Amino acid sequence: METTNIGVFGPKLSGKTTLAMSLSRKWWRLRKRRSLVLDPNLDNWGEQAWVTADEDKFWESVWKTRDCLVIVDEASETINRDKGLISVFTRLRHCGHVFIVIGHSGVNLLPIMREQIDTLYLFRTSLKAASLWAETMAQPGFRDAVDLSQFEFLYGTLYSAPVR
Repeated sequence: METTNIGVFGPKLSGKTTLAMSLSRKWWRLRKRRSLVLDPNLDNWGEQAWVTADEDKFWESVWKTRDCLVIVDEASETINRDKGLISVFTRLRHCGHVFIVIGHSGVNLLPIMREQIDTLYLFRTSLKAASLWAETMAQPGFRDAVDLSQFEFLYGTLYSAPVR
């Protein structure tokens, strides 16, 4: 199965954005896919990335392009259970895009959004949040995220058990 929707979730200062930046550079090196990044903080993602904090401009660019790595940081601010963004999770792959959503907790997404994530990087989190991901991904091992140290994460896909 090819990855289409990736979730990166955990508390502040756990390494979520740093991991996503690394994935962006790796996709550029391996596949020559540019990254389109919505980042309210306007961090430096590297020369392979186009970064903006303007949500309207960002989504317009996303729907006009093809075959990019689309990254949305700070999901609690940028997505925040917005029903108008369900199509990002369900249709973006039809443009050839791979989507990465970064946030503190999966509760910031509607259930239909969480259910579209096929690859998860889960940093240390509460038992409630870990249980939510374990149920969504049908992988009980994600509950082990409560025992992780800073910068550690579990990685898993919809059809494989999580690993550190």
